[in-house]
Amino acid sequence: MPSQYCTIPDLYDYGLPRGGLPNPARLVDSVNSAGDTLSLDEHGWLGGEAIAFRADVGGSLPLPLVDGTTYYALRVSVSLFQVAATSGGAAINLTTPGARVLVIESLPLLPAIMWASAIIEDNVPGHVIPFVSPIPEIVKMTCAELAIGKLMARQGAQPESLRAIVADAQMRLKRWATGIPVRGTTAPTRANLAVASSAAYRDTAGWRSRDTI
Repeated sequence: MPSQYCTIPDLYDYGLPRGGLPNPARLVDSVNSAGDTLSLDEHGWLGGEAIAFRADVGGSLPLPLVDGTTYYALRVSVSLFQVAATSGGAAINLTTPGARVLVIESLPLLPAIMWASAIIEDNVPGHVIPFVSPIPEIVKMTCAELAIGKLMARQGAQPESLRAIVADAQMRLKRWATGIPVRGTTAPTRANLAVASSAAYRDTAGWRSRDTI
């Protein structure tokens, strides 16, 4: 199993404001209840992604879909998908087409953590990894901060209050790559930070070019 050097709650403990990642819903083009398919051009799902639905103002969900319930995407084509109640499950039989249906993809928090953990392992000296429990606090913090940066890059923007946090994590990783020891108990605790303003994500270190989530 891939390493995970922080948890989802750590993302918030080390700087990510709750609600700080915009996750806009997309309006489904149409629903074909006879074929149990939903149309959304360039939906981007390969299959198995966690998604949810809600109705736009004046709309309704296709039955039996329920507002806020987690479903799983089943890819049919680049513009068609179905939904399952469980990961890898069968397509749900849609009995009505609904109207003005909005679909929301769950934020890839765990994949971002796994990516950040892999980046850490790729940069620290080989004799140090894998880190074992209890994970040094500085490693946990760095993993969370790198994951935050990855998530923000995915969204295309980053609050000013988080940019310095991510830059610190990147610089810390560079120091470890030169052989500076990883110290376990000297990391300060990050508190949740208010978002003062937003700006385009500045990917000066080329992090966006790494493997995507």
